[in-house]
Amino acid sequence: MVFFIKCFQFYNTFLFWLWAVNLADAAPDSGRSYSPVAYAIGTEPVIDGLVKYAGEPLKLDAANPVVTLDYGANVAGFPFVEVSSVSASGAQIELKYSEPFGGLKEPWSNGPFLYVNGLMNSFRTETFNVSTAGPTTSFFIQGGQRWQSITLLSKEPITISGVGFRASVDIRPLNELPGAFSTSNNIHDGVWGLGARSLDLACVEAKSQPSTWEVSSEGALVRGQYPAISLRGTGFKNYQMSFSTKIVTGGVGWRVAAGPNGGYGPYFVLSTGGPKLLSTSPLQLKPNSLIAGYGFSIINQQLLPSAPAQNFDVPMDLADNEWYRITTSITSTGYNISINGTHAAFVPGEPFKPYIHPGIGTSALTDGTFGFGPFLNQAAYYRDVEVIGQDGSVLYTNSLTGDDVYEEYGIAMNPRAVCLDGSARDREIWIGDFVHTARMIAVSTGRYDYIQSMIDFEFDWQFLDGPGAGLVPMQAPMGVGKQYRDILYPLQFGETDYHFFFLVTIGDYYTLTNDLDLLSKHWNGTKFLVKTLVSRYLDTKTNLFAAPDAFWFTAQNTQHATAPTALFVIALNKLVEIAKVLKDTETADYYTSLSKTISKAVNDQLWSKTLGAYSMSLDRLGDTALLATAFTIRAGIANTTQATTGIQKLSDLFYQIGYKDSTAIGNGPGTQLSPNVQGFLLESLFLAHTQLNVAASVVVPVIKDLLEVYWPKMLIQNQVRTGSSWEYVFPDGSPGIGLFTSLNHPWGGAPTYIYTDFILGVRRERNAATGVLEWVFDPVWEVVEGLGLTWAKGKMPLPEGGWIEASWTGTKGNTQMEVKAPGGVVVEVRQRDGSKRRELV
Repeated sequence: MVFFIKCFQFYNTFLFWLWAVNLADAAPDSGRSYSPVAYAIGTEPVIDGLVKYAGEPLKLDAANPVVTLDYGANVAGFPFVEVSSVSASGAQIELKYSEPFGGLKEPWSNGPFLYVNGLMNSFRTETFNVSTAGPTTSFFIQGGQRWQSITLLSKEPITISGVGFRASVDIRPLNELPGAFSTSNNIHDGVWGLGARSLDLACVEAKSQPSTWEVSSEGALVRGQYPAISLRGTGFKNYQMSFSTKIVTGGVGWRVAAGPNGGYGPYFVLSTGGPKLLSTSPLQLKPNSLIAGYGFSIINQQLLPSAPAQNFDVPMDLADNEWYRITTSITSTGYNISINGTHAAFVPGEPFKPYIHPGIGTSALTDGTFGFGPFLNQAAYYRDVEVIGQDGSVLYTNSLTGDDVYEEYGIAMNPRAVCLDGSARDREIWIGDFVHTARMIAVSTGRYDYIQSMIDFEFDWQFLDGPGAGLVPMQAPMGVGKQYRDILYPLQFGETDYHFFFLVTIGDYYTLTNDLDLLSKHWNGTKFLVKTLVSRYLDTKTNLFAAPDAFWFTAQNTQHATAPTALFVIALNKLVEIAKVLKDTETADYYTSLSKTISKAVNDQLWSKTLGAYSMSLDRLGDTALLATAFTIRAGIANTTQATTGIQKLSDLFYQIGYKDSTAIGNGPGTQLSPNVQGFLLESLFLAHTQLNVAASVVVPVIKDLLEVYWPKMLIQNQVRTGSSWEYVFPDGSPGIGLFTSLNHPWGGAPTYIYTDFILGVRRERNAATGVLEWVFDPVWEVVEGLGLTWAKGKMPLPEGGWIEASWTGTKGNTQMEVKAPGGVVVEVRQRDGSKRRELV
C-alpha cells in the first residue's frame, strides 16, 4: 500500500471533480441505479454471513475497513458512493469490482482488461478520494459485476449512506420482459433466464456508452486506462513522436511502435513526484520514474503476458499541473525519451524481442503507431502531437482539441445500438457470436431493433472495393469511425466462418420477422459477401472451404473441414428463401445448386463409415467434431442414419459434464467446454428428431446432459453465479478461463431460444404446402416426456409488438393446450396426439 505524507485540501477537491462525471447524457436512464442486495463489514471480503441491504449507513474505520457488497446478479453502470460523514482531512477508498466472488480476493480483481479500450474502465479497481459529504461517481463504466468491495485505505473513518451503479444499460427483472418461460422444473427456468439476462447487459443503446476521453480546447483529458492508439499512424516506422502533457495526478502513459489491433507494443508510464492516490495494487510506481513495458501493458495478467517491465529514475523532479514536452525517438536498439529537451532515459529494445507478436502487434520494434493512456489512478492532459520521420519530414500533427480525435483513436461514443460479445470483457462487436444472440433477443427481450441495427452496422462497414472487397467486420470496436476500417483489415475481418454466421443471422432474421424492407435494402451487399466468400475461400477442386488466408473458428483452423463447409450450406439454404421472396430467381437457383454441390462434397469426402460420423477435416479424417455433427444435421446434409450414428458418436466427446469441441482435444482439468459450441449441438438434436425422425431415445440423453448437467453449473455455484450465461466452462464446472472468464456472455445462452422454440413450442416454420412462414404451437413431445416435464408456459415477443402467450399442461393422453395472440396473428396448434388444427387468435 502506498502512503504519502500530506494531501492538501485543494488536491482533495480537484480529485473529487476529476473522477466524477455528469451522467445526464451518458446513461439510458440517468435517474436509474442498481443497488446491492446484501453486505458485510469486516476486515476482508467475505461471501458468508451477508445481511440484507436496505440502505442503512455503512461505516468503515481502521478496525473494520472493508465492506463486501453483493448485487445478487450482474449489474452494469457508473459506480458511485454517497457519503454522509467524512473527516475534514478526507478519506480514500478503493473500490473493487468482480463477476466471481474470488476476484475480490485478488489484487487486480478479475481484471484488468488491458487489450482493448472498450469504452469502459480498463481496470477492475479504482480509488475514490472523498473530501466532503455527498456523491462521488466514477468517470468510467464497469460493464458487468455481481460483487463489489470498498476498502478504506486512509486512517480516517467514513460513513457511506448509498452505493451502487448509475445505469448504463436497462436491466429488467425477468418477469418484466416481453418474453417468458417456465416449466414444472425450475432448473430449466433458471437456464432460460441465463441468456435473457445476459442480453440486457451486453446489448447497449445508441449513445449510451460515452467516450473514455474528454476533449476540449486544453487538449484530451485521459484518466488511467488502456491506451487508445491513433489509426493514422499504423504505417509509420523509425520515427520521433512528441506530445505536450499536463499531468493532473500521478503520471502519464503513452505508446509507440504499436500494432493496429489494440496497440500491442512498447508502453511507457512516467510517474511524478507529487501526491498519489492510495492503492492496494501490487505495482507501486516510484516518484519521478519511468517504467517501460512491452506487449499489452506493464503488468502481466491471465492469458495476456507482457515483457518484464524496465524501471528508470528520471533526472528531474516532475510536478502535477505543469506542462511538459515529452519526445520518444525510436532507434534500431531502443527508445530515447526526453522531457523538455533533456534526456530522461534510454529504454533498450533487446529485452522486448522475445515478446514480438506479429499476429497482434507488429513484426519489428521500430514499426507501428502511437497512443495515449495513463496507468491506474493516474490522469493527464495530452495535446499537440507531432511525428517526425527519419528524413525529418512531418508525418503527423494533431492538437487533440477537435472532435475528430474520438473516431481516430477509437474512443467515440457508440453511434448506434449494438450487442457486444461480453458486457465486462470482450466489449467488441463479434458478429459470428451474434448468431446466438439474435435468436435469444427474439424470444426474451423482444428488441428486434438491436438485430436490425447490427445488420445495418455490418453492411455499413462492408468493403466495396480493395483487398477486402465484399467482407464485413467480424470483430469491430465500438468507438472507431468506419473511415478507418481499411486499417483494421485483415486482423478484424479474418475469422472466416464468422462471415458465414452473419449470413445465417440474416436468414434467421427473415424467419423471425419477414422484414423484407431491411433485407431488400441489403440484398446486393448480401450477394456481394457470398460471392466474395465463394471466390476467395471455396476450393473448387474439392468443393470444400480452404484457403491460405482463411481461419476457421468452427474447425480449430483446419482446412477442408466439415463444420465450416456445412455452416455455409446452412446459410445458403436460408438465403435461397429470401431470394425467392424477393423474386431473384437467378440467385435462388444458383444458391440452390451450390448448396447441393457442396453438400455432396461433404458426404462424399468427409463422411466416415469407420467412425460412424463426419470426419473433422480432410487433414484429420480420424477425428470427429461436435460442430461437424451439429451443422450437417441443420444443413440437411446428414440423413437419418448419419445423424443417428453421429449423435451416438458424441459419447467420444463427453468429458465429465459436457462435450468437447473435437476428439483432437485431450482430457484434463484445463479442457474448455464451450457453451457456444454446445448451443449449436442442442438445436441440432431437436432438428434431428423433428426433421430426420432420429429416435427420442438417441437425442434425449444428450439433451439431458446439456440442460440438466452442463448449463446448471452456471446457476448452482454461489461463488461464480452471475445470473447470466458464461463464456467457457471447465470440466469441474468452474469458469473456463479462470478469473478472466466473461460471466456475462450471450454466446453461451442458446438454451434460451431452444426452450421457447421446442419445449414451450412456439416458433416460426415454413408451411411446406404454401411456402409461407407461419407461427406454430408445437412442443417436441417426446423430448418433453424425456425431460419429465408436466407443464410449460411462456410468451414469444412479436416483431410488430405484443406477443404470443402459450401454455400446455398434462401428460400423454391428457394434455391441455392454450394460446393467445394479437388479432390477425395465425398460430397453428399441433396437438399431442399428432392432430392439427388452425386457429385464428
